[in-house]
Amino acid sequence: MTPKVSVIIPTYNRADLLPRAIDSVLNQTFKDFELIIVDDGSTDNTKEIVKEYQKKDERIKYIWQENSGGPAKPKNTGIKNSQGEYIAFLDSDDEW
Repeated sequence: MTPKVSVIIPTYNRADLLPRAIDSVLNQTFKDFELIIVDDGSTDNTKEIVKEYQKKDERIKYIWQENSGGPAKPKNTGIKNSQGEYIAFLDSDDEW
């Protein structure tokens, strides 16, 4: 089933802050979404953290790509891989 909203979180070496952002999305009362985390080449344990969340929630997608050096490419990657009718961005050091 196609989600209403695609939430895209671009991230880079934010393993310490990313769980807070992910939790803030998962704790919303609106549940018709997919969560796409685009890792822009992190060298910390970002991947492992996301994999643990994926075990609990199938709406979470993880995409790793080579570091692009800026925020535009991971956002565009998220858009290209989204299925939702609407797109929402959340920075990995922020929360809803």
